Amino acid sequence: MTRTARASFPRAIIKDRSESKSGLDKSVRKNGAGAHSWGSLADEKDLEFAAMDDEELELGEELVESLSSSDNLSSHSESLEEKKPGLQRTNSAPTHDELETAKKFRKNALKTANLDLSAIARTSYAVAASPKSAVAITSDAQVTVSPRLHLIMII
Repeated sequence: MTRTARASFPRAIIKDRSESKSGLDKSVRKNGAGAHSWGSLADEKDLEFAAMDDEELELGEELVESLSSSDNLSSHSESLEEKKPGLQRTNSAPTHDELETAKKFRKNALKTANLDLSAIARTSYAVAASPKSAVAITSDAQVTVSPRLHLIMII
């Protein structure tokens, strides 16, 4: 049976396809205002004025906050400069003793009853370092480049 044959069937002829399945009228409009047109145009003017009033209040509050914070910053800036300690350089490379104690701690960490994962993570520098290179590369080494093989050889 083709589509046209079904459309000419008596039950299909009786059915009115212009009516919705729910029975509600699809021609009901949402009055055209507000979000997704839900609302009425009569309320649109009041809503716009309310939004502008809210925006003015927010801008006024931000202005007051910025003025008060700038006054506080200028009065406290002198006291902050006096209290600020001098910058000191710290040695970023761990010493040999620190490396040894960290390695011992990591070796015995799983044997203890109270497992502290953060302490294990803090000692990761002991095992994360790259091994020392066996061949030292110096700045006065002779370098030859082979054009065919694209290799760099250090002599």
